[in-house]
Amino acid sequence: MHPPRDISIHQFAGWVVGPLAIVAALFWVANHIGRNVFAVKTEKTDCVPNERFVNDPDGRRFLELRWLMDPPGWRVRLRVPAEYVTWADVGCESATMPGYPDPNYTKPYAQGFAVGLSLPDFKPLPPADRNIDRNGVNWSKMVVHIDSIGQAKSESERRNIISNMFDAIHPFRLNPNTFFLKDYHFKAGKKPSKYGLERMGMIGNIDIIKNEQIKPSIYDFYYTDTKPIELWFQCTADEIKDHSEDPSWEGRPGCEMHFRHARIDSVITVNFPRIYMPVWQQIKVRTEWLLDSFEIGELNDGRL
Repeated sequence: MHPPRDISIHQFAGWVVGPLAIVAALFWVANHIGRNVFAVKTEKTDCVPNERFVNDPDGRRFLELRWLMDPPGWRVRLRVPAEYVTWADVGCESATMPGYPDPNYTKPYAQGFAVGLSLPDFKPLPPADRNIDRNGVNWSKMVVHIDSIGQAKSESERRNIISNMFDAIHPFRLNPNTFFLKDYHFKAGKKPSKYGLERMGMIGNIDIIKNEQIKPSIYDFYYTDTKPIELWFQCTADEIKDHSEDPSWEGRPGCEMHFRHARIDSVITVNFPRIYMPVWQQIKVRTEWLLDSFEIGELNDGRL
């Protein structure tokens, strides 16, 4: 047990900044792929399910989604093995929203879902592990978020979406003048390349925040040396140690991998523990294998 201690303004800020950054990123994505993720419809509409779970005659269970693809407006039936699914908007409104199901709101297609795998074996997550704390000492799973970019207006926009996300997010995350960081006198800049990738991040005496709640908000960004950038990672800074590397540090730092998957016209975000960053190429290949295994079929007059 740790003795109680006063909460500093820096600790409080560390708790607040994460959700604020997520909201900012949602606004950016909404503005760049042509939809308003916060839109609410007030008129009465017929509820046309965009997602459902089905059982095949052979006993296998699938999540079926109405998925938007290129060319614009082409909706398909996307089938995902149910044993991998960790989250989906099953129905006409997200099951996590108040008043579900709400017949006054409908979407023309499923906008996103998530699948989970265990590491290092890449097997489907056991049900008991699907909701475990991803910040715990023993966190050893990866969660893949799949978000449709079917409303992107051009192939150029699709091709540049990963690079544009990087340009929008990394200046915000690597701002040493943020109010909860400025007292530590960090700087943002290039770091030595690692794992075959370019790297930038916070530079300074990061040991001074060892016992502070803001540790997960100190980042390194890894990215391909290409124009446009086709792959990038946001990871807890390398100087912040994993508990398995140094037991005096608490928790398990994480990483996010971002890339585009053209076959299902989506932006892919893979969350995984940073200790697996040395095998990021294997993680990407195995993720792409799984995405390529999803069945694409025709809808029945626009319905599942």
